[in-house]
Amino acid sequence: MTNVRPDRNTAFALALLPGIMLFVLEYVFRFLNFYGGSFSQIDIAMHILGGASVAWAVWAFMRYARAVKKMPILPFWFSVIFAVGAAAIIGVLWEQYQFLHDTFFHTDYQLVEFGTSDTMKDLADDLIGGFLLSVLIGRRMLKK
Repeated sequence: MTNVRPDRNTAFALALLPGIMLFVLEYVFRFLNFYGGSFSQIDIAMHILGGASVAWAVWAFMRYARAVKKMPILPFWFSVIFAVGAAAIIGVLWEQYQFLHDTFFHTDYQLVEFGTSDTMKDLADDLIGGFLLSVLIGRRMLKK
């Protein structure tokens, strides 16, 4: 059996798929009320996976941009910081989305009883996921 690799466009599009799946899964978990009681740790996993999925998409974008000669090869740690920074920005935008959702629709996305500490923990989880995946992908790319 031959090893078929997707073309650059397909590979970049596939890198966006985990983020889209997590977005859908977020609403499924909200609908099933998985964010309280015995399922309270699911929020941590969702933010770590969210940060990792953003980092994966950034690394796929950098690889695509290098392949079409639109971006130079960046040093390893600069690439890691770039991907983690993107995960942080998306994490902040997500927390803003939750805040606006709570404000306008009177929901409890932000888990009001925890307030700022929940938001800071969520952002830290986004950074952890982005950093771990960036280091794993970056080390793998250095071996090639």
